[in-house]
Amino acid sequence: MNRLTQALRRAIDARLQPAYLRLVSIAVLAVGGVLLCMSFATSDRGQTKFGTPLGNDFAGFYVAAQILDRGYESKLYDRDLHDQLYHALLPNLDKNDSIPYVHPPFVAGVLRPLTHLPYEAAVAVWFAISVSLYGAGCWFLIRSLRGLPRDQTTLILLMALSFEPFLMECWLGGQLSAVGFFSYAVAWLLFSRNRPIAAGMALGLSFYKPTLLLLMLPLLVVGRCGRILLGMTITGVFLAGLSLTFVGWDVSVGYLDVLLSFRKNTAGGDLQIVAWKYVDLNNSLLLLCGGKSPFQTAAFVGLFLVPFAFLVRCWWQWPSRDATQHQWLWAATLAWLPVLNLYVGIYDSIFVVQSAVIAADVLLRERRSEAPLTDSGFAYCTLAIAGSAWFSQSLARASGFQCYTIALISLGVLELRLYLTRS
Repeated sequence: MNRLTQALRRAIDARLQPAYLRLVSIAVLAVGGVLLCMSFATSDRGQTKFGTPLGNDFAGFYVAAQILDRGYESKLYDRDLHDQLYHALLPNLDKNDSIPYVHPPFVAGVLRPLTHLPYEAAVAVWFAISVSLYGAGCWFLIRSLRGLPRDQTTLILLMALSFEPFLMECWLGGQLSAVGFFSYAVAWLLFSRNRPIAAGMALGLSFYKPTLLLLMLPLLVVGRCGRILLGMTITGVFLAGLSLTFVGWDVSVGYLDVLLSFRKNTAGGDLQIVAWKYVDLNNSLLLLCGGKSPFQTAAFVGLFLVPFAFLVRCWWQWPSRDATQHQWLWAATLAWLPVLNLYVGIYDSIFVVQSAVIAADVLLRERRSEAPLTDSGFAYCTLAIAGSAWFSQSLARASGFQCYTIALISLGVLELRLYLTRS
């Protein structure tokens, strides 16, 4: 067995070399480019030959922006109006298909200028914005880290862009996740340069989707990161002001009811929630257990509290830790962000890219062995995440087992362990 293990490890290590990783990344991106071109080329009134809308989920955001542009601010969250405009935009789509709008009013308001373009042109513009935000976030992150080899910057970017949750789910899927990714990347860059208030202002951009801050926000409070929280408050007040400007008080406050209603529907409701697309611990257990039950609830609470308690303990010591320990803890928190949550789609798991890049930087700077990324087990965890992302949804749909969540947990556990052994 030992020989078999060694042979398997040598085979995997041979695939973790820069030349091979670069080749695979370019091949995956080429396939993504072909799919993109085919989507636009075969689009018939927004419907592609793949059976999905052009831009997928972006259509829902476009319709929400249309509602504001047509002067129906008070009906931004009206399901009937949304469905009517959605199917008018995509007349070839099955009448039972629907994408609810559950984001804050300011999101629809900011996207409103795109409604002045034909839908296909608006999708193209959003695709350009999305990949630019994601690429810029990766670039800022890499430039903020000292341990990453500068001659491997292109490879890191290629690997990040070819990551399935970004390429297929976020970018081609028309999601907004690149905004949150950019927000966290700029926040880390500014924090690493000792500008905590500005870092908090950047992090506050993630208020467009509160679940992205559901773990980080309480941990920042535990860590007494007052200046970061002040910056987040400034951005939060600004975004709240935007919502009030776009739709007024009643609809802005009503967004909270919409958010809570959608949360309930992720555990079963009148909306058709695609459970196998969710990678958080809560929905992974719901899928595995076949729905909500006392066992599922007990398992969720137990499995949630253990890593959360470790994170709380570590963040409590934040003020007394040095820059390297801050980096380890930030990376570990990002790894747990998609897992310790109420509902996170696979497209929002792109934050694990930041976790991996930040942790790799520390390992390479410490250089405790000749091959720190493989000797620590870190490279194998990231490989499991990147590989499982391509088939995890099919497996979860067929069996109820979300292996991608397990891969995310393995990285979170490893990074927490590495942090604790260095504290």
